[in-house]
Amino acid sequence: MIETTSNYRQLLANLEYLKQMALHLDEVVDFSITHEVSFIDCLIRLTNHEIDVREKNMIQSMVKVAGFPFLKEMSSFEFRFQPGINQQQIMDFISLRFIENQENIVFLGPSGAGKTHLATSIGIAAAKKRNSTYLIKCHQLIENLRKARTESRLESRLKHYSRYKLLIIDEIGYLPIDVAKAQNYSFSLSTVVMRRKALYSRLTSISRRGVKYFWTLK
Repeated sequence: MIETTSNYRQLLANLEYLKQMALHLDEVVDFSITHEVSFIDCLIRLTNHEIDVREKNMIQSMVKVAGFPFLKEMSSFEFRFQPGINQQQIMDFISLRFIENQENIVFLGPSGAGKTHLATSIGIAAAKKRNSTYLIKCHQLIENLRKARTESRLESRLKHYSRYKLLIIDEIGYLPIDVAKAQNYSFSLSTVVMRRKALYSRLTSISRRGVKYFWTLK
């Protein structure tokens, strides 16, 4: 009995850094005794607690670092106010098939039409599937590229944005863009877009080259 108790304490000590397994140890042991569960099944049940929490924390972390302006998912989007939208097509975006196919999406429309909501919802779905995702406003992206160029680290900054599996560029056209800046950084911006799949939530004008889905919200 003394040895069994000692082993139990040793197991708890070993699980010190595996918090969920330590918390659920007694529960799983009692379950295995009551239901005569095998040793392997007992370990699976115990480790599932740890994996589930770590996976949840990983998802929360990826959503947090993505820079979303709010956490609105597709379930809260009011499709009845946008009857022109093909809801089935939008839901297909949630499947993230467009990422695998390296396709781009553009949402067009006036302020308040729901473009950012749609873009964010798709971004959250991507982050939850552990795809590196980042949302940035267009004017901030251009300013970051401008600053990087003056500091002779433009290529490094381009690589930073290009590494995301899904890049969401928001609010193109909300703020005036200096013509000279636009000309100087249009190539850099295009480089970012072509290096990685990009999901725009607002554009005033853009070439259809490389963009498969155009949606106009009213």
